[in-house]
Amino acid sequence: MSAGIPGVAGPGRWRSGRRARASSAVSSSPVARSLAAVAVLVGLAGCGPPDGDYFGRVAPPDRIDPAHFTWCSQGEPDHLDPTLAWSTASIQLVGMLFDGLTTYGPAGQPVPGLATDWEISGDLRRFTFHLRRDARWSSGRPVTAYDVAHSAFRVAHPLTASPNADQLAVIRGATAYLERRELVLRRAIGPYRAGEVVEVVGEAPDVDARTASRSLALRVLGAPPGAAYAVVPAGTAVALMMTTGGRATLPSPDGAPWAYAFWPRGVEGVGGWVPAAELDGEPDGDRALQVRGVPEDPAGPEGAVRPRPAIQVTGRDVVHSTDAIGIAVPDPYTIAFETRDPTPYFVALTAGPGLRATPIEAWSRWPRHWDRPDRIATSGPFHLAAWHERDRVELVRSATYWDRGAVALERFTSLSIDDQAAATHLYVTGGCDATAANVIPSSYLPAINGEQRGGRAYKDYDASPFLGVYFLWIQTEKLTSRHLRRALSLAIDRTAVPGFTHGGEIPTAQLTPGAPIARLSDADLAACGVGRDAPGVALVMAPGELCYAPPPGLDHDLAAARREIALARAEGGVPDHPIEYRYNAGSEVHTQIAEYLQAAWAQIDVPVVLIAQEWNSLLDATARGEFEIARFGSVGTAIDTESEFLALLRCGSPFNRGRYCSPEFERRMAEAHGMVDRRARNARLREAEAVMLGDAPVVPLYVLTQKHLIKPYVRDYAINLLDLPPLWRIRIDPGWAR
Repeated sequence: MSAGIPGVAGPGRWRSGRRARASSAVSSSPVARSLAAVAVLVGLAGCGPPDGDYFGRVAPPDRIDPAHFTWCSQGEPDHLDPTLAWSTASIQLVGMLFDGLTTYGPAGQPVPGLATDWEISGDLRRFTFHLRRDARWSSGRPVTAYDVAHSAFRVAHPLTASPNADQLAVIRGATAYLERRELVLRRAIGPYRAGEVVEVVGEAPDVDARTASRSLALRVLGAPPGAAYAVVPAGTAVALMMTTGGRATLPSPDGAPWAYAFWPRGVEGVGGWVPAAELDGEPDGDRALQVRGVPEDPAGPEGAVRPRPAIQVTGRDVVHSTDAIGIAVPDPYTIAFETRDPTPYFVALTAGPGLRATPIEAWSRWPRHWDRPDRIATSGPFHLAAWHERDRVELVRSATYWDRGAVALERFTSLSIDDQAAATHLYVTGGCDATAANVIPSSYLPAINGEQRGGRAYKDYDASPFLGVYFLWIQTEKLTSRHLRRALSLAIDRTAVPGFTHGGEIPTAQLTPGAPIARLSDADLAACGVGRDAPGVALVMAPGELCYAPPPGLDHDLAAARREIALARAEGGVPDHPIEYRYNAGSEVHTQIAEYLQAAWAQIDVPVVLIAQEWNSLLDATARGEFEIARFGSVGTAIDTESEFLALLRCGSPFNRGRYCSPEFERRMAEAHGMVDRRARNARLREAEAVMLGDAPVVPLYVLTQKHLIKPYVRDYAINLLDLPPLWRIRIDPGWAR
């Protein structure tokens, strides 16, 4: 999930006389593109928006290249490594370069990728995937279940500091492994067996350090010492990350155990395999610590919990092992995951970057920078041909992708443009075929969406619901009065907000986003259990089968707001100073919303001072709880409220910036976690969301929309609720006008 988004018109996850112009635009510098955009802007300002049906120039058929698609992206990718990528500009490209067990289909639902099929246990705690035999890395090596497992272990390891580690949190033991709270016994001690998982009592230690009395030759598993790509000097500490022969690690190539060690050399570091016997030193081997059995240990008869006495051990008695994580590879083409609780949305998580397979032989050599054209190995529909930083990323159709025949494009160019006006004007002048979501400046929207054209929107403009919500965090430890918080929510007329955001945003007092109920199909209405005249939105989880209709929340009712604020004053719950409202600077829309809220709260005599901050400063301040009210938002990566939105409000959530902690909310969430029936589970989640919204630790304002510009000759650009379209499926149709 994304706990915060820096923009509304441009959220953080972010294309024609044509090929001659496209080529010119691609080869020019970002500065030159921006200057050209300014020149076009001046022309538009003098002449008005383009005439005709399309906002962007449409090339004649003989100038349209059916094999090449150019995309005005949301900016420079931070990484193209699935383990480290976090921005939308990165995630979209990662999905083209790397196959997942599942991938995002046209509707945003998971569809088979590396896995041809899977089984789900009746208690929704075990998920077994069967991999296809014809998947290959671009190097020619087969993609196996071990690649998936090793990548997951890398994501979960604390040294990696992966921003996607939270996507593995539902897997048994993954979070405890990340935090070093669970270890594996190397020998039987007291009531515990060798190989048993135990939890640390007290501070979690780092027992990974190893040394060798001779130099270590880091290499590919089973290779001779002479094939080493790095040599660790004798006595230098390395971190033991995994060993062969585990539940989900590769078998030994020679019958003797091998160890994967990471050497923190310089900024990059380097990892590789060595015979385990060579790691003959343990710097922390004599360190004393206390451990006890994990709570998940098998229960006794009739559910009696087995005693978990604490015992004293040393660092030599335990190992920080991947065997503590609920992942097993019974054969090279089968992988099984165990979750802590029933997890009906787990299959959807396998499409995310946290579980995308990556090749260990590549990331071992350059852990932070293996995602470069001369180093990378890919498994997806496209391969990385060039990455010109702050300019463009060039992809070409993969020669080794298992479904290569389904890929129509030969080339995919992503222009790394972080200036919204420049991206939009490049589209207008034919420099790209489509824009990523929400790169259109908000000031352009009235012209594009038809407000200034008698209601006639341009045909190449699309505004669709987005799995994201714009809301306000309230710091409940500072604004402790429930009545005050409820009054603040009830005082806001949300229907006015789209009037100055201009993006078709959907006003809502619900936290869980979705599509407007009035626009749902009859089958989806039946699944949601609502009528077409019901207000608000609903989250369709499986079309025609499963739906989550969130509770209504505290929508505009000024009389009720005044009653609540009176109760707050009676109990001394209104501060004696103007309440601080913080938002990130640099966005016209955020400023307009802040001023609108200030006026709304003035109606109930609550003075507010507005504080604009740089985005990272706002993130830091809210993470520390140093605020009273702050603008925020959340964007989901799975069509499920439990994993993406309600999880923000759990007592122990690192994303809970408002410090909200309700026993009643926790009880209902915990009850939902234990339910297997999806409809009953959703009903309990709805109760939990109603409890939370009644306490008003957050004030939802609207469901985000995704605004695109797409040329009419672009086919199969599948806009979906997640804003994760399978871009590799795009086709170009030069004869579109026939």
